Amino acid sequence: MKSLRIIRFFLLAGIWLFAGIPVTAQLKNNSAKSFSFVRKELNSGLVFSVTSDREELRTNKSFNYEEWLTGAAGYRWENRSQIYLPFRHEEWNYLFEAGPFFGKGELIDSFSSKVIDAETKLAGLRGLARAAYSSRFYFDDKNYTIVHTNVWAQYDLFRQNAEGTLMDSNRVTTPYDVRSEHSDFRVGIQARAGWGIGRLSPVNHFATASLLLEKYYPGRLFSEVEVVEVAREIGRIKHLRDARSGHSAEKELEALGEFLRKRFLLEPPASALHDWELTEFRPRFHGTRFEFGPFFNYLNIEPDFVYGGYAKFENQKYCSSKWNRNLSAGISYNGYKKQDWILLETMLGWNWFPNLKTEYGFGVKYIPGMEVDGLDDLGKVRHNIVPYLEYFKQVNSKCRIETALAWRIAPNDQFMLPGPEVSLSVYRSRY
Repeated sequence: MKSLRIIRFFLLAGIWLFAGIPVTAQLKNNSAKSFSFVRKELNSGLVFSVTSDREELRTNKSFNYEEWLTGAAGYRWENRSQIYLPFRHEEWNYLFEAGPFFGKGELIDSFSSKVIDAETKLAGLRGLARAAYSSRFYFDDKNYTIVHTNVWAQYDLFRQNAEGTLMDSNRVTTPYDVRSEHSDFRVGIQARAGWGIGRLSPVNHFATASLLLEKYYPGRLFSEVEVVEVAREIGRIKHLRDARSGHSAEKELEALGEFLRKRFLLEPPASALHDWELTEFRPRFHGTRFEFGPFFNYLNIEPDFVYGGYAKFENQKYCSSKWNRNLSAGISYNGYKKQDWILLETMLGWNWFPNLKTEYGFGVKYIPGMEVDGLDDLGKVRHNIVPYLEYFKQVNSKCRIETALAWRIAPNDQFMLPGPEVSLSVYRSRY
């Protein structure tokens, strides 16, 4: 029966991995494969977040478990680069963040001589530094290699109030009320490499061209080839920008108007400056890719070192200038010194663009997991569901607002801690 359980698990993984392939649509003439997108940003602003988390440490003589719900606010400075060219897709960013945080939770601290069970409240200051790099190098139209790294360090300085009970070795219970000061330093490294086939092509400039042509030339029907030409000219203009020195939206729009006049004998769009400044929405993609390879994750707390292999399928469809559909499914085998496990992570979602400056995202993630001690010793499949909502708004040419809300629904905390994930960012951007 246990062998059948793992077979059913992998069948489910296969269904989710390949369910999206038949519905994948390609832009005509395969033009999406040649699309490019380059953006370099310098962002600074305020960030707020609420999340639930835990830490657990077991030894032969002790057991320590902490679970808490924390809220944090801070100031963030970020340098972000996104480069999607026909032969390589590259992303890198580094950020620094500092500010106060607060929270509450529970503490269980067990030794051979005593057991502490208490509710905790904490407040303090947090500093965070992160650097991430991802590269997909294409050695032909479809096949590529991938390298991804993410390194972060976090330092917390806080005061903790713990109120509860203390039970000694004679099983005598007394009140426990302790105020203490702590500092935590956390370091994490995530790395993976592998191979892949397929491509997610950036369609931001194609969407921009479609929206501008539809709005400012309503009596003219443009073929897809013509829209692609305008999209490539938009890309050529925007890719000349320098995030540090800035750019002139007026000169960029003049260049686009001159191209439209020479190529299509059209008058430059009147009063389009405001719309042009609001065409800096987040990257949108179209296409399908599948990749696999080894990975490892390191933390300076338990679980300290996890390694294994993964396979991931992604399908994103540019439905229209106002809609994108996103489907992904990935499966990983995670090896750890105390316990191995298999995790399947799937996602189905949509992005809606009611206008140039606003984006809504919504969908659901289904994440089942199963402990593995060998083919003859399999754990029970644990089902976890995470519905999510996203909101992105360009207030003006410089100011952005990003909001994300998710709720982790889990029958237990074996693979995922139930609770909310909320984030809000309000920042200024130079690009």
